[in-house]
Amino acid sequence: METLPSVLFIYPGEARKVRLDAVKTGEAPKDFFYGLTHIQEQGFKVAIGNSRKDPSNVSGQAILYFEKVRNRFLNFGLASSRVMALADEIAAFDMALSFNDFFSLSMGLYRNKVKSDTLLMGGFHGLSDIPERVPPAIKGYATQKIIKALSGLDHLFFSGEVDRQVAIEKFNIPPEKTSYYPFGVDAGFWHPAKTSIQTGGILSIGSDINRDFNTLMQSNVDDPIRIITRLNIEAPTEKSNIEIVRGNLNQSPITDTSLRELYQNAELVVVPLQDVWQPTGCSVTLQAMACGKPVIVSDIKGLWDRDILKSGTNCLLVPPGNSNALGDAIHLLKRDEELRTRMGIEARKTVEKHFSISRMEQALETIIRTQAETLSLSKKVI
Repeated sequence: METLPSVLFIYPGEARKVRLDAVKTGEAPKDFFYGLTHIQEQGFKVAIGNSRKDPSNVSGQAILYFEKVRNRFLNFGLASSRVMALADEIAAFDMALSFNDFFSLSMGLYRNKVKSDTLLMGGFHGLSDIPERVPPAIKGYATQKIIKALSGLDHLFFSGEVDRQVAIEKFNIPPEKTSYYPFGVDAGFWHPAKTSIQTGGILSIGSDINRDFNTLMQSNVDDPIRIITRLNIEAPTEKSNIEIVRGNLNQSPITDTSLRELYQNAELVVVPLQDVWQPTGCSVTLQAMACGKPVIVSDIKGLWDRDILKSGTNCLLVPPGNSNALGDAIHLLKRDEELRTRMGIEARKTVEKHFSISRMEQALETIIRTQAETLSLSKKVI
């Protein structure tokens, strides 16, 4: 009987372990497991690791403290202590897949901390943008550290094709060492409401550092806008129409099911983004589209699947950082109910045809099987 490799999925934090049971009961989507449930269904032995796990010994805790202070100052999150804390778990598997940019880099840079021949695979959401966020004086240092870290990984997979191409050039990565790993949403969970009631007005969601809520708040829009985020933002005092929600709504935590209801009840969803290579905003955009909502999204340089997202058909694309253009797009949708309806229908069709979770699952399975064969793991892969 042929044996499949064991795979450790490494995510930041413990939340996904809790949500895994909720997926089975239909109370959570499969999106943010990035294909784990599918790989498990194919017969692979899988487990979840936490890239934020703290070291258990005193020396490791001291290193972690130093690295936290240093990283906060440099805005550059490499951490040998996190790799050491997870080293034994990584060593127990044939493959380890990281889904966090900085842990992926840390895993490659400090792979000597893992005392095994485990295949180390790093996932990236916005690798090309990292050197642009550090102080200018250390940009060269950061770039060289990234290049060294990438050399310690066996394979790299990118959630954005544009980011992948830019990173190959910027960090001198052999293209054959990389794969495109497209995001897809659980269209069975994210679906349109059974009724057409739209009481939620304008909705904007996200806590990624690349969200540009300032541009949204500066737009010439007087209609109610609800922003759900953990980012430290404040609405302008003169903008009484803007509500900022942080984690709880009506004294209740925002769960996956309540988030789905927010999408379903919204008239339209706005995803304002900074102009980065990262395919940021992808998940919110596709979740809202799957719920049959018209979406306005910033036309950033890292926009995913530009050939599929058609402005005026299944979404509206606006220049990033342009509050006037964003306000005009909101006014257009607000005053044209027929356009909102038509765009919402096309949005759902687009997700079903091009952005379902199966594309992410199949891409991940191909990466795992191909790399297992290419790098000659001891276990035979079918």
